[in-house]
Amino acid sequence: TKTGEFYGIYIDDIFMTWNRSEAELRKLLDDVNTWHPNIKLDYKIDNSLPFLDVQLTNNNGTLSTSVYHKPAAE
Repeated sequence: TKTGEFYGIYIDDIFMTWNRSEAELRKLLDDVNTWHPNIKLDYKIDNSLPFLDVQLTNNNGTLSTSVYHKPAAE
């Protein structure tokens, strides 16, 4: 008999934009971290940040992108 196979993926990178205050965003993300003991979100909030292999930059409301290279390990 053939056994069933299951495939899964762990999504650990999330990108989002937010149009309310930074304080409200931090409150939301801190609240999410209380929902389950096995879920812990680490977040970075800035006008420019790397996401996967892309540098995302907010230029006065316009999102621009460039290639992001991770720093080489020493």
